[in-house]
Amino acid sequence: MIWFQAAIYIILPLFLFHHLLKTDFASRKQLVLDWLAVLMFLAFIFIIGPWNIYNHYLRWLWPVLFLIVSFFTLKRVTELPMKGPEKDKRYKFSIGIGIGLVLYFGFIAVNGMSGYILAERDQAIELSFPMKDGVYAFGHGGSDPSINYHNEYLPQQYAYDIVQLNPWGMRASGLSPSNLEEYKIYGTPLYSPCSGEVVHAVDEYKDIAPQGSPNKQGSPAGNHVILSCKGADIHLAHMKPGTVKVEVGDEVSIGDRLGEVGNTGNTTEPHLHIHAEKDGKGVPITFNDRFLKRNSLVFN
Repeated sequence: MIWFQAAIYIILPLFLFHHLLKTDFASRKQLVLDWLAVLMFLAFIFIIGPWNIYNHYLRWLWPVLFLIVSFFTLKRVTELPMKGPEKDKRYKFSIGIGIGLVLYFGFIAVNGMSGYILAERDQAIELSFPMKDGVYAFGHGGSDPSINYHNEYLPQQYAYDIVQLNPWGMRASGLSPSNLEEYKIYGTPLYSPCSGEVVHAVDEYKDIAPQGSPNKQGSPAGNHVILSCKGADIHLAHMKPGTVKVEVGDEVSIGDRLGEVGNTGNTTEPHLHIHAEKDGKGVPITFNDRFLKRNSLVFN
């Protein structure tokens, strides 16, 4: 799946840019529809795509190239007739496909954008970011399932899945390495994001292999810590075996070391899962007053 997505996010945009620049369009309508379809597709991969897998900074290259391509493409509009060969079946098919792609990718992109908004009724809890010394990317985050699959599960609806970026803007050395050590976040220390009491602490599960079948036996959170603070339970999951530093009943302050990031529980690769829960319902979390979404970055 990761390699297939790489073709969609990296190779396909180049093909579409070539299409806009080199195609002999039969009418202004056809050119504008194809241009809109490419725009909606790029919006789709920009908002929905998990760019930390490939190269987070490459994500910003496509809007820049699209602006350049659009300049040369739209210059040709005045050279084309208003109407094309309406009786030509291939032309009509092309127009239909263009409309369908605009609507399809536009709908998904708008859904993704809606996940950037936090409803006023959902009061957020401000926490301290639980990791230091690095660049961190959000693989899942936001208030819509299209950019945060946790959103469909009420207790975790505002959960974050966080990875760390290496100097190449990727979360690992390669697209899907089999060695845990090749994931930048693996072994990264975790610190308490708030002051409160440890109400649950588990350190009994082994790491699983990356990209393998998630361990669904026992706790899906694997080795984890739950803190009671700010009127909610703060869950930090998938910790590395043998690294949990706290026990039930301990009082912790912001910045106290809790453990390290691992790959235990229901997970396919090393990352930090963090969510806040109150009365069985997920509560939004902000860091430095930021409600973070898929592809958001935190620099520490």
